[in-house]
Amino acid sequence: MSRYLTAAKLALLVLVSTYVAGVVPAKATVRVLSFLVAYLLPANFNRDGQQYARNHLLTVEDFQNTLSGLQSGIPGRTVWDLFLKKLWEIESFDSLTAFFETVANSVAKTREQLARDREGTAPNEPGRIRLSRTSPLGIFVRRAQVEFTRLQFDDGLALWKAYAVYREPTRSAWRRRHPDVSQGGFDVVSAAGFDKKVHNVSYRDIISGVTHVLSSSDDLDALLEFQIERMQKMSQRLPDEMKRQFRKMIESGLMVPNRSYYIKYLDAWKAGDYVTSFDNLHRYFDYTMQSRHRTFYQYALLNLAILQADFGCYGEAVTAMHETISTARENKDTACLNYSLSWLFHFGKAHPRELNNERQTGVLGTDKEALLFLKTKAREAGMWSLLSTSLLAEARNSHLNGESLALAFEGVTKASHLILTRNLDDSVGAQMNVESSIFSRIGESDYEPTSNCLKAFRTTVSRMVMQ
Repeated sequence: MSRYLTAAKLALLVLVSTYVAGVVPAKATVRVLSFLVAYLLPANFNRDGQQYARNHLLTVEDFQNTLSGLQSGIPGRTVWDLFLKKLWEIESFDSLTAFFETVANSVAKTREQLARDREGTAPNEPGRIRLSRTSPLGIFVRRAQVEFTRLQFDDGLALWKAYAVYREPTRSAWRRRHPDVSQGGFDVVSAAGFDKKVHNVSYRDIISGVTHVLSSSDDLDALLEFQIERMQKMSQRLPDEMKRQFRKMIESGLMVPNRSYYIKYLDAWKAGDYVTSFDNLHRYFDYTMQSRHRTFYQYALLNLAILQADFGCYGEAVTAMHETISTARENKDTACLNYSLSWLFHFGKAHPRELNNERQTGVLGTDKEALLFLKTKAREAGMWSLLSTSLLAEARNSHLNGESLALAFEGVTKASHLILTRNLDDSVGAQMNVESSIFSRIGESDYEPTSNCLKAFRTTVSRMVMQ
């Protein structure tokens, strides 16, 4: 498995070389650059399921749909035609190596390189666009060139074969412009009609129809991270088809990503398999702490406490959470500390008997003191979701303890304002729950605004599930 380069990234690199050649007019520049940035910087865009899948399943049809309608600087040719020309100019693994040497020259040179050019050691190339070394395109070109240099020979051949298969759907479009191109063969040697035995041995797996999707470890880590986020947010398991796809991608590399153990932990947890989830959780954090020392130790304890509580081991969960708080305070991890304290507060509300000793000794303080502390720390750390949860918990305590309804509605209003201004979709359900319980307490269970809000919330949830 390559660390970074894939056939799709090679196609993006070909499009970059087309852009820097100066043949893309000003009217088409915005479309081309937007297309490149959308696939090189997916984190800057909306990370819903469709957008993220699009960023990692880039096909030749995506290039054609975007570039075919853009006129180039050459009369009678579209940007797609020029891109197709450069795509098929890479005729063999040797020309692929030469392509990387050429595209590296599109990046702005350093002072030392400019000094050598003034001395006459390298010719000047007027008319070409120079990419800044710190721009997104410049960073992409430089990293691609470095990663290709680091590839071993067999990995480089695997990259070339994947590229040949990737561009194969465009052969018919290329032959319409160049009828002399052969119908078969994957490189210039086989197209010229040389030794067919060498061709059959070199491309045996492609000819036999056994093609493997070349995935990079960089893309695999991003996919695993996205899937973990979806599983944690939506509390859903992995479909069987996705498990098979992940297994194929992982088996194609020599090393197993650490996040794969975390996905197995989440999937086993949602399936109710305590032993498997516990084992994979230990595996994940064993590997993680080997590479990142003890920085993530408090998160291992946090996950362990949540796992123990979900399977009914409340005593072990409280012990692990106390250790989490101590470790987070020692490492000055404010986010983990605030979340742990909030979890412990809500756990005490759900299971008051498990925290009798802490309440008797006064370690946790009163509910008002705990909520005041959480609100202050959440506001200082900018943890708006935790702040809204604390405000709702304060409102719930106010009306359950028989205090003024004005205080309860004040907390709900503040939380509602925070949810709207900070776009906290995950907190809408908790807000509706607290608001409906307050109206039910005062005998207004059929309050119309609350019913409308609940209907809107159900519609929002259904849309999120469909995505």
